[in-house]
Amino acid sequence: MMNRSIARFAWCLGAFLLGALVALASEPADQKIKQLEFYSLTPGTHFRLYSEKQVIEVDLGNPSAGRATVRISKDGMTFGQPRHVILLGATKGRQQGSFSLVEMGVIRTGMKLELGLTDLQSENRVHTQQLTRIELHRKN
Repeated sequence: MMNRSIARFAWCLGAFLLGALVALASEPADQKIKQLEFYSLTPGTHFRLYSEKQVIEVDLGNPSAGRATVRISKDGMTFGQPRHVILLGATKGRQQGSFSLVEMGVIRTGMKLELGLTDLQSENRVHTQQLTRIELHRKN
């Protein structure tokens, strides 16, 4: 009688542990993160950047060169036409003397993202609004 109870307990414990391992090993479909190092991602990686007034969808084409396609939305539902850009990195924006310090290859919440629109010339660079959230999406 005692052995049967112990065996049943062991069986239930084993099933519970197996279920826990499966649950921990599975990845969530979308990951919310505070920082993203895009140089280390694979081509085709998709993520969204959120600010107070915009959502920016990013499809990474060539991570090592920062080449990506972006689409912008004001409501998070309707996005504009895709535009090719060069992702540079996290910045606080222009400081005194018109300098913009950029942490290359990194996107961070609480900071802006500096982008090159057609090339890397300073007149063709823009900043997003301050980012409040980053979501990395898995391709299905």
